[in-house]
Formats: sequence, structure tokens, C-alpha cells
Amino acid sequence: MTNKLMTLRKFIIPVLIAISFTLQSCKNETKTQNTFNSDDIETKRHLLENDGIQLFLPVEFERYSASKYERLLDSLVNKKEFELERERLKNIRKLDGNNYIYYASNLGTTFLANTIPYAPIAKQDAQKLLGIIQQNQSSIAKDTNVEFTRITAKFRALPSAQIFKAIFRVDKKKGDKSFFQQAYFINSNQKSILINITTPIDIDFDPYIEKMIF
Repeated sequence: MTNKLMTLRKFIIPVLIAISFTLQSCKNETKTQNTFNSDDIETKRHLLENDGIQLFLPVEFERYSASKYERLLDSLVNKKEFELERERLKNIRKLDGNNYIYYASNLGTTFLANTIPYAPIAKQDAQKLLGIIQQNQSSIAKDTNVEFTRITAKFRALPSAQIFKAIFRVDKKKGDKSFFQQAYFINSNQKSILINITTPIDIDFDPYIEKMIF
């Protein structure tokens, strides 16, 4: 494995693991419809102040501090799961770069953005990155009661940006609960950012990703 992919694995895997475990144990039975992915939906601009990146999200999303998000987790999961998640979130905060948390309570949706050291990738790197993610998911599935199904995985190389996107459905093996996990890895203007979204339904976030300003 190249040094570049080893570096990406260092950053991407902790983020995906933390959110996966949190949502699969969520006690909130939020029901939502795919109603906020059109151009006429009101959005709000958020500044990722430590990185000079502007993010646009539906107005339902609220910025959370790490402590406020931990209190939210404490209300959604049992004690053992909470301690596990708190430790993993702590590890994420130790990584190089900055992390930003947004949550829409009425939608049951978490939007987590992590900036990382600049790491441009090509199509073949994206394919290897997908393999790393799926390998890690297989490991998680062996130790938990969830399973992952890939919905889509795409890579786009634009003149001003590189975008890798992967969407997975996460199902609990016991019961009928499921959620969707979306991962975006974006390079633009000599900056790299990892975005991870967990939501009860498959929502198209591409229009919001395309509005980002680096």
C-alpha cells in the first residue's frame, strides 16, 4: 500500500467507524422523507473557520460542539456504547486537521466534516480507497449485528476538484432498522476534506457538496 493510501486510511477509518456504531444503536425512531434536496430549499451558510471553507446545508442543521454532541450521544445509546463512541471521537480529534459536527434533530441526520492534510488522488487510488473502506466494514460486521450494502461509489476528476463518493446502507441483522452512510472525499484548492453523513433515508447531498467554496 502506498504512503498516500496509508495516510488516507489513518484518517478515514476512525471517522467511518465512529458514526457507524453510533447510528446503529440509535434509540431515536425519527421518520423523515427525502424533502430537502431541491434547489428551492432554504439553505444556510456555515464557515469552517479554521480552514477557510464555506459549507451550505439545509437550515435544519445546527453546528454542535464536541461536548454538545457527546451529550446527544448519551441520550441515544447505552452507557457501554456511549463510552466507546466518546473514545473514538476523542481519537478523531487527535488527528491532524479539524473536525466540524452538524446535526439535524428533526431529520435524525449527522453531518461530520474533517479536514485532513492535502492528499490528491487519482481514479485508481479511489478504487483502492473503496477497498479499504469495504474491508473495514467487513471487519465491523463480524463483531457487530450490522451489515453493509454498497449503493454507489463514484470518482470525478474536475479541473478544480477531485471528488470520491460512496454510499452504503447499514442494516441491523436483528430487527428491521437501517440507515444510510455517505462518504465524500474532496480535494480542491490544495485542501482535502472528508465528509461523512448518516441519515435514516438515502438523501441526495450532491447539490450541497457542489455549492461548497474552498
